[in-house]
Amino acid sequence: MTMPRTTNSAPPSRQRGAALLLIMLVALVAMTAILVTRANTGTMRLAQQSGTRMALAEARQALLDFAAVHPDMNPGDSARLPCPDLDASGPYAEGEAHTDDCGVAGASVLGRLPWRTLGVEAIRDAHSACLWYAVSGSWKHAGAASADLINSDSNGLFQVLDIESGLIVAGDEPVDRPVAIVFAANEPLSGQRRSSAATDHQCSNSFSAADFLDADSLSGVSNASVSGAGDTIDIFAITSTNTDDHNDRIAIITRSDLEKQETSRHDRDARMRALGLAATRCVADYARKNPGGSDDRRLPWPAPVDLADYRLDASYDDVDSGTLSGRLPNSVDTSSAVTGNTVAASLGNCDQAAVPEWTAEMLRQWQNWKDHFFYVVADSHVPAAPVPSACSGCFTVNGSGQYIAVVLFGNSRLEALGQSRNAPPVDTDERRDHQNYLEDSNAAIFPYTGGSADFRSQASSSTFNDLLFCIDAGLNVSEC
Repeated sequence: MTMPRTTNSAPPSRQRGAALLLIMLVALVAMTAILVTRANTGTMRLAQQSGTRMALAEARQALLDFAAVHPDMNPGDSARLPCPDLDASGPYAEGEAHTDDCGVAGASVLGRLPWRTLGVEAIRDAHSACLWYAVSGSWKHAGAASADLINSDSNGLFQVLDIESGLIVAGDEPVDRPVAIVFAANEPLSGQRRSSAATDHQCSNSFSAADFLDADSLSGVSNASVSGAGDTIDIFAITSTNTDDHNDRIAIITRSDLEKQETSRHDRDARMRALGLAATRCVADYARKNPGGSDDRRLPWPAPVDLADYRLDASYDDVDSGTLSGRLPNSVDTSSAVTGNTVAASLGNCDQAAVPEWTAEMLRQWQNWKDHFFYVVADSHVPAAPVPSACSGCFTVNGSGQYIAVVLFGNSRLEALGQSRNAPPVDTDERRDHQNYLEDSNAAIFPYTGGSADFRSQASSSTFNDLLFCIDAGLNVSEC
């Protein structure tokens, strides 16, 4: 009888080994897929972050370019920044700055980056959202709502909070407060609803900042709003890494950035010298308007050095205080009440026929730099002095000349001397100290109450940059 043949089978240990190998192979494939997916995700995230950084950098540069050419397009202005695009309605096209609809004077404003006004295409972050933008009320170009004085000493009105550390990382000191911030909204967070662009538009149809910019519930800081009140500091928030609750990215523009735009202009020095000469000629022409004739060369009293608000033209009002040094006066009502002169404002009412270089542009330029001008008048030529006017105790410059008045322009702040020019209503008043503007013996002369005085004039250096303009006994004006 033939025995039935049995089929050989692998030992149990060999079967277990093959199964284990198969499991390991499957695990390896799965792990490789996960790693590849993670690598691709990481690469994509890095690419997105890079794209957003590039978008922010492009927008920041476009704003700085705008600031650089602004004085050419708006004679008499210094560098300043555009208002945002607040919506696409009314007379404004999409991407156009709302120059004449930009909040009250001194109020910061938040909206879309005004790409059309900047002369660029709509700039988007890596998630295709158009960029947002906030500008300080102290630097905005906003028509009648512009600040009355904007120059390189104007501080920004923003601070930036790091949510994770709880520290202010930009703007802890007044001079460091950003003057503008550009926002990349990035990927929508939970609850944010972003409508698509309307027909023939580049950006989302929604102008609700909360649909794009984030809020931090712990600190209460929201990137989607500003106070809307004048002379108010607004705080924005960032995180070092994107989170499920906050993924805004920002680029900032500082006062220093705009100061570089101002001081690097090739015509800056010439413009300041021309302004100083023209303003001094307006003061000299006041004496020509005195009713006592050519022998009556009395000049106005100065305005105080310490002002309640350095931005207002009306603050620069002459005063008979016994001190013959101060800021260059505009309103001269106190002097004219004594001299009988009919001129009410030495600069605002300057006779253009007598001083043809004193144009509307010059007046506007003075309005933006008026806090930089100081004035000293000899006691023999104040409104209460006798007529005919005779030069006694007149001034010299570097030991030479005979001058009845000197106008001084305190140039850019000198770090070597620790000059600082913060001002109310937001900051402590440092402009009341003339030494934050004037150097050497020019600062030592203040306060001047009479007698001889010798002013200093020299080439600009790290410790001196005053510009001096003199009126002699014949009412001739020169840079001295």
